[in-house]
Amino acid sequence: MRLSQGATAVAAVVGLTLTACSANNSGSGESGARADGTAKVQAKKLTVWTSSADAPYVRDAYKAFGDKFGVEMKLVQLPADGIENQVQTRWASGDRPDLLEFHATSLFWSLNPASNMIDLSKMPYVKRSGDTYKSAGSLGGKIYAAITVGPGQFGMFYNKKVLADAGLSAPGTFADIEHICTTLKQKKPGVAPIYEAGGSQFPTQIQIIDYLASIENEQGYAEKVLARKASLNDSKGPFVAAVTEYRKLKSMGCFNKDATTAKSETSFKALADGAAALLPQNSSQLPSLTAVYGNDVARTSAAIGWATPSATGPVSAWSPSFNGTWYVPKTGRTGNESTALAFLQWITTDGYQKYLTETHRLPILSGAEAPRWTGIEQEVAASYAGTKSLAFNSGLVGFSAQFPVIMSGVLSGQYSPAQAGRLAQQAFEQGAKAAHLSGW
Repeated sequence: MRLSQGATAVAAVVGLTLTACSANNSGSGESGARADGTAKVQAKKLTVWTSSADAPYVRDAYKAFGDKFGVEMKLVQLPADGIENQVQTRWASGDRPDLLEFHATSLFWSLNPASNMIDLSKMPYVKRSGDTYKSAGSLGGKIYAAITVGPGQFGMFYNKKVLADAGLSAPGTFADIEHICTTLKQKKPGVAPIYEAGGSQFPTQIQIIDYLASIENEQGYAEKVLARKASLNDSKGPFVAAVTEYRKLKSMGCFNKDATTAKSETSFKALADGAAALLPQNSSQLPSLTAVYGNDVARTSAAIGWATPSATGPVSAWSPSFNGTWYVPKTGRTGNESTALAFLQWITTDGYQKYLTETHRLPILSGAEAPRWTGIEQEVAASYAGTKSLAFNSGLVGFSAQFPVIMSGVLSGQYSPAQAGRLAQQAFEQGAKAAHLSGW
């Protein structure tokens, strides 16, 4: 599978009508799960695998559908920390939900979608999704995902007052981050320049994705790795350089003292309280940040800013959203499969505009009016409209699942940058062969 280095082609078309078929109730005599926009609501209960860290708008969508069509949505909340491995383990045992919320990157390839998931290529929402499925949610020429909101971006939230009081501005490069770290350690020794949440694992990969965003934009690094023209274990290559920079920041004392055990859930309050200056995160977590300010976007915007530093300048690394990306596994329960497809029909048509407005995210489907953004929401939208690249690890099957594990080892001192590179390349090669990627 080749990755599109261009961004998802999505646009809000104001004033158009959402005309695709929505969900319909049917009598018990209807049968057959048709993934073409004509599926019926047949089951009265759906089992959904979802994340414990789901955004509120996702939970609201489940409730709205259940209430409207009389379907009990049984949510199996998998812990957000390590959810990728948990899904794969349960999947390997033969366990299946009726509806799966999961990544649209190469992480879903390990679930063997050709055998285990319903092909959604003929669903009406696909035609309204621009070029989305050229770089996400598809494999082998077939589309398996329903991506309902625009991509998230990797970058850093920052505390405006902390930086301003020290005479600092938002970072544009990792050299800027080093300067911020050095200055704060002198002027504000009680403040952690960077909050790292190693206890949650997944945040440890964000600074690497940030660093490599400009390199991916300039060189198409991931494409070279896929084509065997570059490797993750090259001692002079971009990946090892990024990990080396990460370890340097750690050795400079730029991270919070409890970086190896701190959780992502506590990071937002630490930033808001001024205990930390910079928070590596994905923009999709903005609701978690605004929640600290009583869900007041204006208060959040007055206190917090958004930056997208990389190796050479401000570049946004984007990835398809986990929240609001769904799959319909093949379960053999035709009524349940039909009802799960009906959920996708409804959320992408009749239920879409209200859902999208609640997300405060970019629309992925044409025919919808984008939410009105203010303050920090506008900052995030503006950065996506600027220079950007697909997150380098999005299509590196095998490695993507092990990435946070490897970086947690770097953070704890278990692995050197060179060892991290070797482990990364090994994981990718094993994954590429298992997924039967061309040339592997």
